Amino acid sequence: MFMHAWNHSNRIRLIDGGVPGGGSGEGDPKTFTQEQVDAIVESRLAKERGKYKDYEELKAKALKFDEAENAGKSEVEKLREENAALQKRIDDAADEKQHAEWVEEVSKSKNVPAGLLRGSTREELEAHADLLSAALHPKSKASPMPNQTATPNNPKTEDSDASLRSYVGQLFGRNE
Repeated sequence: MFMHAWNHSNRIRLIDGGVPGGGSGEGDPKTFTQEQVDAIVESRLAKERGKYKDYEELKAKALKFDEAENAGKSEVEKLREENAALQKRIDDAADEKQHAEWVEEVSKSKNVPAGLLRGSTREELEAHADLLSAALHPKSKASPMPNQTATPNNPKTEDSDASLRSYVGQLFGRNE
């Protein structure tokens, strides 16, 4: 109900014609003293307050519920973080095991010491093993020629030349 109050010498007049407490509102509008208006307003406020009398109690319960819910979220979040850390440790251990297996396999297949191998993938380990193998096990570049001890002009050589050739052959990995 739209009311427009006009205060004139402690009297209020209702403009819209509505009369509190019923009535048709026809004829002279009813006037109220300030005390009567205060009493009407206070009774309406008391009625509204009665509707929300449990508000403070419900508000306190809601706050407690929110706190408990947030504490529960904190616990869940802590458990999630702990789970993620444990999963990372498991994954790291599996990666280390896989790497150790690759090192062992490449070491055996390429005949190089496992402790010298470097690389994080199998391909890197194999490439490094190839380099190490070439350095540790050089292949002889000169092929032995038949009948090296004899020359066409001198079919027989001295023993000192033979022992020297034998020594040089041993140095280069040739057994004569």
